[in-house]
Amino acid sequence: MKLAVLILYFTSIVMVASNDNGVIGARSSAMAKSSVCLSDVWSTRNNQGGLGFVSSFEAGAFFENRFLMKELTLSGFAVTAPIKNGTFGFNYSSLGYKLYKESQLSLSYGLKLGETISAGLSLDYLNTRIGDIYGQFSAFTGSFGFMVKLQPQLVIATHIYNPFRTPMQSYNHEKMPTIFKIGAQYILSDRLFLIGEAEKISGKMVNLKSGIEYNPAQLLFIRLGVGSYPTQMTFGLGVVYNGLKIDVSSAYQSVLGFSNQIGLSYCFLKTHEKSINKSKTNSSY
Repeated sequence: MKLAVLILYFTSIVMVASNDNGVIGARSSAMAKSSVCLSDVWSTRNNQGGLGFVSSFEAGAFFENRFLMKELTLSGFAVTAPIKNGTFGFNYSSLGYKLYKESQLSLSYGLKLGETISAGLSLDYLNTRIGDIYGQFSAFTGSFGFMVKLQPQLVIATHIYNPFRTPMQSYNHEKMPTIFKIGAQYILSDRLFLIGEAEKISGKMVNLKSGIEYNPAQLLFIRLGVGSYPTQMTFGLGVVYNGLKIDVSSAYQSVLGFSNQIGLSYCFLKTHEKSINKSKTNSSY
């Protein structure tokens, strides 16, 4: 029995760890982690190209219990701070427990290049610690992204993480993966949009993801999603009230089971009302 648990645990590590710049935020997780076209506080990690469309000072935190295993707990926070020319972002996340832990710290910046185009980049510090005797590894890398509103109803975006394949260890020339994403969002109405993207992690198959967000009432959001690699189905809810956003999501992965996440964020400026209205054009909410 213990052997089976160990096999499951290390299989999980291989599939979800190794500093792969995982998507953060329960909102995108509820849509199969389709994130590249969303413009919100989580863009500090998911796509800095969306930060140029973020006009509010906002802070958020999230907690995810991956595959219902406490050893694979993922948690962190993100902050956006708009200035006269662009928006700065900061985020931190930690995955694992005392015998295996990955952490990532990112400083990002996004800038509108016009009314319909935004670009951004980030500097990322990564750290992996294994047990008490294997030591730890640290490295710097980066990422950049773009977001373009081709029409009021259509947004396209792309994001590249670790484009230069930062070395992971000197032994065996191991390198961290490069991740390329491209996606599109189609806004059917003020209350409904569809989103989809393709994600390619070096050495892995292309993952096709899609999702839907529906706003049936002023304060409530319903989200669904599906992903192809690994096969998963997702669901989530969001509530917005006076600048406070509460998001929950649940994802079912065909091999390892359920992952549940909760996220909280708060808009400290009165611009949160404008932010909700911008959901018609740039997917802020």
